[in-house]
Amino acid sequence: MKYIQRKRKQRGAALIVAMVLLLLLTLLGTDGIQHSMLDMYLSKGFRDQNHAFQSAETGLRLAEEILESSTTQDAATTSLTANNIFVESGFVDYHSSDYWNDKPSYGSEYPVKVVVQYWRFIADSLAVGNGNPSGLTYYRITARGSDPAYERYLNDGNNEDYKKNRSLAVLQSIYAVRHTN
Repeated sequence: MKYIQRKRKQRGAALIVAMVLLLLLTLLGTDGIQHSMLDMYLSKGFRDQNHAFQSAETGLRLAEEILESSTTQDAATTSLTANNIFVESGFVDYHSSDYWNDKPSYGSEYPVKVVVQYWRFIADSLAVGNGNPSGLTYYRITARGSDPAYERYLNDGNNEDYKKNRSLAVLQSIYAVRHTN
Protein backbone atom coordinates (compact mmCIF):
# COMPACT_ATOMS: atom_id res chain seq x y z
CA MET A 1 0.00 0.00 0.00
CA LYS A 2 2.78 2.43 0.80
CA TYR A 3 4.19 1.95 -2.67
CA ILE A 4 0.94 2.94 -4.34
CA GLN A 5 0.53 6.04 -2.19
CA ARG A 6 4.03 7.22 -2.96
CA LYS A 7 3.43 6.86 -6.63
CA ARG A 8 0.35 9.05 -6.47
CA LYS A 9 2.22 11.88 -4.74
CA GLN A 10 4.65 12.34 -7.66
CA ARG A 11 3.23 14.97 -10.00
CA GLY A 12 5.79 14.95 -12.88
CA ALA A 13 8.57 17.01 -11.30
CA ALA A 14 11.21 14.98 -13.12
CA LEU A 15 9.54 15.77 -16.44
CA ILE A 16 9.54 19.49 -15.73
CA VAL A 17 13.21 19.45 -14.66
CA ALA A 18 14.13 17.50 -17.81
CA MET A 19 12.22 19.94 -20.02
CA VAL A 20 13.93 22.95 -18.40
CA LEU A 21 17.36 21.33 -18.88
CA LEU A 22 16.50 20.50 -22.49
CA LEU A 23 15.44 24.12 -23.07
CA LEU A 24 18.72 25.41 -21.60
CA LEU A 25 20.76 23.04 -23.75
CA THR A 26 18.81 24.13 -26.85
CA LEU A 27 19.49 27.80 -26.08
CA LEU A 28 23.20 27.10 -25.57
CA GLY A 29 23.35 25.13 -28.84
CA THR A 30 21.60 27.92 -30.75
CA ASP A 31 23.99 30.51 -29.31
CA GLY A 32 26.95 28.34 -30.29
CA ILE A 33 25.68 28.06 -33.87
CA GLN A 34 25.23 31.86 -34.09
CA HIS A 35 28.80 32.43 -32.87
CA SER A 36 30.12 29.87 -35.37
CA MET A 37 28.29 31.60 -38.22
CA LEU A 38 29.70 34.97 -37.16
CA ASP A 39 33.21 33.52 -37.05
CA MET A 40 32.70 32.03 -40.50
CA TYR A 41 31.61 35.39 -41.96
CA LEU A 42 34.56 37.16 -40.35
CA SER A 43 37.07 34.63 -41.63
CA LYS A 44 35.57 34.87 -45.13
CA GLY A 45 35.98 38.64 -45.03
CA PHE A 46 39.60 38.32 -43.93
CA ARG A 47 40.23 35.71 -46.64
CA ASP A 48 38.69 37.93 -49.34
CA GLN A 49 40.65 40.97 -48.19
CA ASN A 50 43.87 38.96 -48.15
CA HIS A 51 43.12 37.65 -51.65
CA ALA A 52 42.55 41.21 -52.91
CA PHE A 53 45.77 42.41 -51.27
CA GLN A 54 47.79 39.53 -52.71
CA SER A 55 46.34 40.16 -56.19
CA ALA A 56 47.33 43.83 -56.02
CA GLU A 57 50.79 42.90 -54.78
CA THR A 58 51.16 40.47 -57.69
CA GLY A 59 50.22 43.24 -60.11
CA LEU A 60 52.88 45.55 -58.66
CA ARG A 61 55.57 42.87 -58.93
CA LEU A 62 54.63 41.94 -62.50
CA ALA A 63 54.85 45.56 -63.64
CA GLU A 64 58.18 45.96 -61.85
CA GLU A 65 59.57 42.87 -63.60
CA ILE A 66 58.52 44.23 -67.00
CA LEU A 67 60.08 47.63 -66.25
CA GLU A 68 63.28 46.00 -65.01
CA SER A 69 63.67 43.91 -68.17
CA SER A 70 63.24 46.93 -70.49
CA THR A 71 66.23 48.95 -71.65
CA THR A 72 64.41 52.08 -72.82
CA GLN A 73 61.26 53.92 -71.87
CA ASP A 74 59.67 53.12 -75.26
CA ALA A 75 60.42 49.41 -74.85
CA ALA A 76 58.90 49.51 -71.37
CA THR A 77 55.70 51.12 -72.69
CA THR A 78 55.43 48.52 -75.45
CA SER A 79 55.95 45.60 -73.04
CA LEU A 80 53.50 46.98 -70.50
CA THR A 81 50.79 47.52 -73.10
CA ALA A 82 51.32 44.01 -74.52
CA ASN A 83 50.68 42.58 -71.04
CA ASN A 84 47.37 44.47 -70.48
CA ILE A 85 49.03 46.97 -68.16
CA PHE A 86 47.70 50.45 -68.80
CA VAL A 87 50.26 53.23 -69.28
CA GLU A 88 48.98 56.60 -68.10
CA SER A 89 50.22 60.15 -67.94
CA GLY A 90 48.82 63.10 -66.07
CA PHE A 91 46.60 63.27 -62.99
CA VAL A 92 44.71 60.11 -62.11
CA ASP A 93 41.92 59.61 -59.53
CA TYR A 94 42.70 56.11 -58.31
CA HIS A 95 39.83 56.16 -55.80
CA SER A 96 37.15 56.50 -58.46
CA SER A 97 35.58 53.21 -59.55
CA ASP A 98 34.72 54.86 -62.89
CA TYR A 99 38.44 55.22 -63.59
CA TRP A 100 39.06 51.48 -63.13
CA ASN A 101 36.02 50.22 -65.08
CA ASP A 102 37.57 50.63 -68.53
CA LYS A 103 41.02 49.30 -67.57
CA PRO A 104 41.85 45.75 -68.67
CA SER A 105 42.63 43.04 -66.12
CA TYR A 106 46.13 41.62 -66.22
CA GLY A 107 44.86 38.12 -66.91
CA SER A 108 42.14 35.64 -66.10
CA GLU A 109 44.13 34.08 -63.28
CA TYR A 110 44.84 37.41 -61.57
CA PRO A 111 41.87 39.66 -60.77
CA VAL A 112 44.12 42.71 -60.85
CA LYS A 113 44.24 45.91 -62.87
CA VAL A 114 47.56 47.73 -63.15
CA VAL A 115 48.34 51.29 -64.21
CA VAL A 116 51.88 52.57 -64.72
CA GLN A 117 52.63 56.29 -64.88
CA TYR A 118 55.84 57.72 -66.22
CA TRP A 119 56.89 60.03 -63.43
CA ARG A 120 60.29 61.55 -64.31
CA PHE A 121 63.74 60.91 -65.74
CA ILE A 122 66.87 62.02 -63.91
CA ALA A 123 70.05 61.91 -65.98
CA ASP A 124 73.30 60.66 -64.48
CA SER A 125 75.28 63.69 -65.64
CA LEU A 126 74.61 67.37 -66.02
CA ALA A 127 76.17 67.46 -69.50
CA VAL A 128 74.04 69.03 -72.18
CA GLY A 129 74.28 67.55 -75.62
CA ASN A 130 72.66 65.57 -78.40
CA GLY A 131 73.43 62.09 -77.05
CA ASN A 132 71.05 59.78 -75.26
CA PRO A 133 71.87 60.22 -71.59
CA SER A 134 71.54 57.36 -69.19
CA GLY A 135 69.84 57.80 -65.86
CA LEU A 136 67.03 56.72 -63.62
CA THR A 137 63.47 56.67 -64.86
CA TYR A 138 60.88 56.80 -62.09
CA TYR A 139 57.49 55.18 -62.50
CA ARG A 140 54.45 55.20 -60.27
CA ILE A 141 52.81 51.77 -60.35
CA THR A 142 49.26 51.40 -59.06
CA ALA A 143 47.50 48.05 -58.83
CA ARG A 144 43.92 47.31 -57.80
CA GLY A 145 43.25 43.77 -56.72
CA SER A 146 39.88 42.30 -55.88
CA ASP A 147 38.47 39.11 -54.49
CA PRO A 148 36.84 36.52 -56.77
CA ALA A 149 33.33 37.45 -55.58
CA TYR A 150 33.81 40.99 -56.87
CA GLU A 151 34.91 39.66 -60.26
CA ARG A 152 31.76 37.51 -60.38
CA TYR A 153 29.75 40.61 -59.44
CA LEU A 154 31.17 42.47 -62.44
CA ASN A 155 30.92 39.55 -64.86
CA ASP A 156 27.38 38.48 -63.95
CA GLY A 157 25.74 41.79 -64.69
CA ASN A 158 26.23 43.32 -61.24
CA ASN A 159 24.23 40.64 -59.43
CA GLU A 160 23.46 41.96 -55.94
CA ASP A 161 24.22 38.56 -54.35
CA TYR A 162 27.93 39.04 -55.04
CA LYS A 163 28.18 42.75 -54.28
CA LYS A 164 27.98 42.36 -50.52
CA ASN A 165 31.06 40.11 -50.49
CA ARG A 166 33.49 42.33 -52.35
CA SER A 167 36.92 43.39 -51.17
CA LEU A 168 39.23 45.75 -52.99
CA ALA A 169 42.85 46.66 -52.35
CA VAL A 170 44.74 49.45 -54.09
CA LEU A 171 48.52 49.45 -53.73
CA GLN A 172 50.98 51.93 -55.12
CA SER A 173 54.74 51.99 -55.43
CA ILE A 174 57.41 54.22 -56.93
CA TYR A 175 59.87 52.19 -58.96
CA ALA A 176 63.15 53.44 -60.40
CA VAL A 177 64.89 51.70 -63.27
CA ARG A 178 68.00 52.62 -65.25
CA HIS A 179 67.05 53.49 -68.82
CA THR A 180 68.57 55.42 -71.65
CA ASN A 181 66.22 58.22 -72.54
